[in-house]
Amino acid sequence: MIEYHIDFQGQNLAEQITQGVISAFGAIGFIVGILLQDIRVSLYIFSAGVILTALLVIPAWPYLNRNPIKWLPSREKTAITVSKEHETSTSEDIKEKLS
Repeated sequence: MIEYHIDFQGQNLAEQITQGVISAFGAIGFIVGILLQDIRVSLYIFSAGVILTALLVIPAWPYLNRNPIKWLPSREKTAITVSKEHETSTSEDIKEKLS
């Protein structure tokens, strides 16, 4: 499975785009369908809006990841107390013992 990463502000923007485009195409499709008395035209217009929305927000476009999350740096040497040996070991010592 392919993973896509977007930040929290990108998720909010994608939600706003989705609601705006689908609502606009739905309203336009409804009005045109009423005027032409043809439900197929309404469905085609609405479907075009759904496809356009999918193209705008489903791939992880760079505009959806402008504010990436800055995580805290990892701790290289974390002290861990080993109960069997009653000594304090670093994570590097434990990795060597497991190897």
